[in-house]
Amino acid sequence: MTAQIRDILNYKSKKYLMASEPLHFHLVKLKSIEFYGYSTGCTRGYLAIWEIRDDKLFLINLHANIKKDDKICKVGIDYLFPGKHEIFADWFSGEIRIPTGKLLKYIHLGYQSIFEKDIFLNFKDGILLSETIKENQLKS
Repeated sequence: MTAQIRDILNYKSKKYLMASEPLHFHLVKLKSIEFYGYSTGCTRGYLAIWEIRDDKLFLINLHANIKKDDKICKVGIDYLFPGKHEIFADWFSGEIRIPTGKLLKYIHLGYQSIFEKDIFLNFKDGILLSETIKENQLKS
């Protein structure tokens, strides 16, 4: 599998690229939604933009592709959440990993590349519970 483009997270006035897919947990519940993977670098078929405000995770933008009548169509948040421009991610419980710093080792597989640090954000029902930072080093 090719390295994947990463969702974007606005957190503490900075933009980060995530190595996690919180929207996946909502899509699994829907079962009827299928996005079209337009390249090997984005097999999930979407790019989601997230924001943490007041310790809550929000989906604030979505760029996705669906196949309709043999055509590729672009859709946004309102495709999943009609009438909404952003949505509180209350379906998400788990960990978001944010690789940061200098790239130490590129791995051509999913989100496996190693960076100087990983920030781990833990959520329950869309609410941020904790933040942990891990320093990474390459083993000789």
